[in-house]
Amino acid sequence: MRFLITILLASSCSIMMGGAPPPSAKGKDYRISFSEPGWKLLQQDERSDYVFENADGRILLSNSFCGEFQDQALDALARKTFTSAGSFQSSQGSYTTLVNREAYRLEGTGKVDGVPVGLQILNTRRNNCYFDFVSIVPQKLIDIDKNLFDRFLKAVVFQ
Repeated sequence: MRFLITILLASSCSIMMGGAPPPSAKGKDYRISFSEPGWKLLQQDERSDYVFENADGRILLSNSFCGEFQDQALDALARKTFTSAGSFQSSQGSYTTLVNREAYRLEGTGKVDGVPVGLQILNTRRNNCYFDFVSIVPQKLIDIDKNLFDRFLKAVVFQ
């Protein structure tokens, strides 16, 4: 599954940025205090601010890009993130809020490196930074914990 996430992130970031990555907000503007049994924080992941992995193949991650993506609509950015997932089919998408800021949540299914997965993203902006929070779940595990992504989002703390 680690290979799958690499493909998804590398593809979406290169499509969106096209060059060197912009500054991250990790540590200075936000942190994630997510801690649940069976989940571990991967300490050295250069592609994302935070990556949490479960031994069963589920992944939760977050990215931040300061000074970038301020003019594009959140729903368009969410869809762009999943363009590298083959056969992506949205099951629902709607505007909402995260910590009193406008956010967009998109859910669906697709294939990453040919493997069927469930995908969720919630993105938002704050202090001239763009944030996305993503869940990647092997399709066979989609029904294992429907509230996991919401608990992950509640662990986000903006400073």
